[in-house]
Amino acid sequence: MENKIVIKDSKNIFNLCLLILIGVGMIIWGISNGAIYSLRLGRFDMSLMIGGLGVFITVLFYLVMKVELGGVELDIENDKISFSGGAIKFNSVGETLSNLNQGFKRYSCKISAINFIQAQDKSNVNKDGKISYSYLLNFNTLDGAVTLGFSNSAQRDQVYSIIVNLNDMGIPVQNR
Repeated sequence: MENKIVIKDSKNIFNLCLLILIGVGMIIWGISNGAIYSLRLGRFDMSLMIGGLGVFITVLFYLVMKVELGGVELDIENDKISFSGGAIKFNSVGETLSNLNQGFKRYSCKISAINFIQAQDKSNVNKDGKISYSYLLNFNTLDGAVTLGFSNSAQRDQVYSIIVNLNDMGIPVQNR
């Protein structure tokens, strides 16, 4: 029996699906307004530009969604946490530059290597005064710092409590 817990953020996956649909809509608009005809004639016009941008957006967000569909995976048996890229802050400029494509990859680290963890609620106020919240889980390992974002606090707190319990970190970890 495997001890794996997978927590998926459905709101984030839904938003990526919407962006992919926007890209597909741009492709359809470009084709219906003569992008293929312009391409055959070697002309560059608005329909070709919007269609090409639609292809770029569709492929880009499809690749990101493939990674996001894995969610945050906690493999208790193998002492591993796996998550989508984009959450890591690397220790050096060289590491950062070599990982510019981190949004298209999955990363993992040992749960036992986590030496600091913090749950954080972040509020954002837009120009109309509407408040939105993001729920973050920050943790550090010897390899670097990671910030995982969640659309609700329950998912974040579930990952937080599993890591704290597995590492016997206890309550004082919040005050470090």
